[in-house]
Amino acid sequence: MNKKQQALFEITIIYLTVGIVGFFTFQYADYESLTIRFLMADLAMTVVTFIFSLIKKNSSVYDAYWSVIPFYFILQYFYLFNGTDWSIPQWVCAFVVSFWSWRLTLSWGRGWPGWHHEDFRYADFRVQFKSFFQPINFLAIHLYPTCIVFLSIWGIEWVYSGAELSNLWLFMLGALTAFIGTIFEYLADNELDKFRKRPNKQKTDILRTGIWAKSRNPNYLGEMMFWFGVAMMGLAYSAPWYTALGSVGMWLMFMFASIPLKDKQMMKNRPEAFQKYKDEVSRVLPF
Repeated sequence: MNKKQQALFEITIIYLTVGIVGFFTFQYADYESLTIRFLMADLAMTVVTFIFSLIKKNSSVYDAYWSVIPFYFILQYFYLFNGTDWSIPQWVCAFVVSFWSWRLTLSWGRGWPGWHHEDFRYADFRVQFKSFFQPINFLAIHLYPTCIVFLSIWGIEWVYSGAELSNLWLFMLGALTAFIGTIFEYLADNELDKFRKRPNKQKTDILRTGIWAKSRNPNYLGEMMFWFGVAMMGLAYSAPWYTALGSVGMWLMFMFASIPLKDKQMMKNRPEAFQKYKDEVSRVLPF
């Protein structure tokens, strides 16, 4: 077993532990509200993930949480609401969310080099905040993403908890939007993986093949499409309008935090090549 395989084995054990904590927290949370029970389980799993990040001295322990937890929700809905009797739209929603979850998790596993690596943003935070890093680590790197994902996936509670499908066309549009967004991410991640493995690497190289020739952030575009699609599927089952606010928060986070941080890093490392890329290729939409 090489170092990466050992690291993947360890992170798998960590997430199995996290999942077990979530399951028992959900089972024994003394609340009638399904939403509150899910939130309690989600927060408990986030705390456990944070503890493991302290043990490993690496905040990238949390990186896979983003993609794993929505599938955990689907499993819980299957367990709670007799999944063998689900209708076709409920199975479609489960498939779309699971497809996104597994694809993104496998892509993360493929690209993660092991424990010696930590996301450059987290490393920058360590330097920037020094002794105040751990509060930032918990609040910004762990808790905030958990809350935004929880809010964004919230709407599908109505898909599985007995609500009636009130708008089939909206549901179909949401499922299609989420699925196409996932395909965008798949294409973008495959091109990125090929780029990282290219021979004769140069520091000034810029990925400009495939979908990256039309959009500088096709992976983020796909991610935003997925979450808006999830919101639409929930609304089609008469979920309250405010359950769509999570997807709006996702859009704000990507457009005004993730993409600017990435652009800043690219401009720092490859100023001339990246400026040319910015001038010639759309920021997000492939037009």
